Amino acid sequence: MKKSFAIERRDQILRFITQKGRITVDELIDKFKVSGATIRRDLEFLERQNLIQRTHGGAISRSRVIFEPDYSEQMERFLEEKRRIGKEASKLVEEGEVIFLEASTTVLQLAKCIRGKRNLTVVTNSLDIARELEKSEGIDLILTGGTLKRRTHALIGPLAEVSLSQVRLDKAFVGISALDISCGITMATLEEAQTRKKIHEAANEIIVLSDHSKFGRQNFAYIAPINSIDVLITDKGIPEEMKREMERMGVEVRVV
Repeated sequence: MKKSFAIERRDQILRFITQKGRITVDELIDKFKVSGATIRRDLEFLERQNLIQRTHGGAISRSRVIFEPDYSEQMERFLEEKRRIGKEASKLVEEGEVIFLEASTTVLQLAKCIRGKRNLTVVTNSLDIARELEKSEGIDLILTGGTLKRRTHALIGPLAEVSLSQVRLDKAFVGISALDISCGITMATLEEAQTRKKIHEAANEIIVLSDHSKFGRQNFAYIAPINSIDVLITDKGIPEEMKREMERMGVEVRVV
């Protein structure tokens, strides 16, 4: 029994380190309510497996593959950058268009900027974005339907995919959880990735809104290559080399 507890604890520790990038021994002691000696043995074991690298007082991840972050934390991370990105993206929204707003904390900031728009149709798979726009009289609001992913307040799965297959969109404004030049755009789960692929298929133009923390990283499920993006709006933290490479691949990169 004790052995199985240790295995489960080490698996959770690895996940926490991979999510956050680094963690301290004190944080793990508080999380698992075990002794410091136990946590240090766990970290030693994970380091022997070449899964983490121990540091003074904690550990950092060796992996570039990331898991889905906590949604409430994601809402607050780089909030000012997300607001600037949303404001810049709102300049691309034109009267008479049919646009898609994906369930993303950065795209939510765009939704806040277009509440006063008129003669606009917004399709979304986000409960948060729907709530943001529900009182905007100049906007026709359409929800995709689908299975609710409570963690991110997103509608995904077969029902969402069916509705997306029935529409054509002028523009899709989407967030990302990971983007890497060699691996393209990736997401946390296969189901989310499949829904996202349908968004790409339905839209004439793909506009990605992302802060710099998502770049140079990989997630579990593949969506599309870099050159599927028409416009990327991001903050000043984007590596210059990545910006040049994306522009070379035909992506318009806007830095705000």
